[in-house]
Amino acid sequence: MFEQQELSPQVKAVLAEIMAALKQYAAAGQTWTIFLDKMALTFDERAAIRDFLGEGTVTIQLADKSEPVEWLESGIAGVWFGVYFNYDHKPVLETIEIGGFPQIAQAQPEDIRQGIHLLQQNLG
Repeated sequence: MFEQQELSPQVKAVLAEIMAALKQYAAAGQTWTIFLDKMALTFDERAAIRDFLGEGTVTIQLADKSEPVEWLESGIAGVWFGVYFNYDHKPVLETIEIGGFPQIAQAQPEDIRQGIHLLQQNLG
């Protein structure tokens, strides 16, 4: 883990946003997404954020053929690193998501309705 004085002001700002979002999630269940590729962070600053937060043990993969996504739990419960890929499996979006798990990985209402329909149809 990095020493506080080794972190750039940009990295400290992202970590402060993560902490505020995590407190909000703990208090009210509100999730939050930080779009890292939309920020003016260097490769080293992104690496510093990952190193500071550490790695967890859970990986979630959304194996959609057109837009696959992979999330890695950080060493801080409720903080997830997300990488969204295009159909060629090239990264197109990098996020940090705060919540119990990434919201896109959650079963969507329309998919649940479709599942109910399939069960009813197959059960007769």
